[in-house]
Amino acid sequence: MTRRVRLLAGLATLSLPGTFLAAQIDFLRRHSPGIAPQKYWIPQLARIWLPGLVATLFFALAAFVLHRRARGD
Repeated sequence: MTRRVRLLAGLATLSLPGTFLAAQIDFLRRHSPGIAPQKYWIPQLARIWLPGLVATLFFALAAFVLHRRARGD
């Protein structure tokens, strides 16, 4: 495996737990008893989960494509 494939695979692997950690920190900062969940869930989905999961998919797909190209398949 080339260094680029390993780097992209590592980024894909780390971006998923990083997204989860960022969402948990944001939840702890925003959550207060008595506030409707939509006040913090919708912004969290739009600002943390969606970009984080898209980045994870992008890194994973790029690593897969580079790996397949290097193997000659």
